Amino acid sequence: MNHAMINYRKIKNDDLPLLLELWLSSFDDEPEAAELFFKKNLSYTHGYIAEDGKNIAAALYLVDCRLCGMSAHYLCGAATKASFRRRGIMTELIEFALADASARGDVYSVLLPADKNLYDFYAKRGYLPKGRACRAEFDTADFGTIPDTNALPDTDRLQENCLKDKFLLWNNNYLLFARDYYSVYGAKILRSNGVLAFCYLNGSSADVFYAVYNDIKELKQILFDEGVRRFTLTGSVEQPLFEGVRPMTYGMVRPLQKEVDVPDSVFIGITLS
Repeated sequence: MNHAMINYRKIKNDDLPLLLELWLSSFDDEPEAAELFFKKNLSYTHGYIAEDGKNIAAALYLVDCRLCGMSAHYLCGAATKASFRRRGIMTELIEFALADASARGDVYSVLLPADKNLYDFYAKRGYLPKGRACRAEFDTADFGTIPDTNALPDTDRLQENCLKDKFLLWNNNYLLFARDYYSVYGAKILRSNGVLAFCYLNGSSADVFYAVYNDIKELKQILFDEGVRRFTLTGSVEQPLFEGVRPMTYGMVRPLQKEVDVPDSVFIGITLS
């Protein structure tokens, strides 16, 4: 597929220095955080570029995951160099990448736009605002002791047990990357045998932007041990503790295969900031 003199293809190792340069010029990311993406994710991430000769005009990435038990990906890092914008290049790059993903067997493409303008942009390209999340504030309390460990818990089991259905199942390697990525920005990663939580601490309060757990009491305990007395939690609308909480739009989904239903209230969970 070509747009004038633009060529579309998958990335190669030789592209990585220029891809990192495009990433840093397009996003408000720390160099250390951006470098982590390329160092830790490429074994399960598919990258695509639009190029004009030897110049990279645009790039995007599809991170392997699963949705409703089926192959899916999380689209991220979509960026176009300033001098190539408003030419439809990103639209054609998206279609090129999604055609390749569909041929690989992906059933869904999922993303989390950063603002309303991007929600509108992706809506025009077939994405539906089916992502949902809830936010609510809770009290912590002492519910007993939780074993201390530096290892990640069984994240597949925790995701399935806590989130139940209609969520992106992230592989353990991606969560290890996310742990390091968010640590660059001062996030605290709390974990025990039955909890994995990503949060920002502010005195006795916390913003928990991703958490999976066996029991909400275990999450409260591990926060309590950090001195947290009240916390705001973002999570799936399927979780019983959000009963009565009005959900917010939190991401978009596009089906890639014919006659596939797009589930309502998909929870994306841990993504890039």
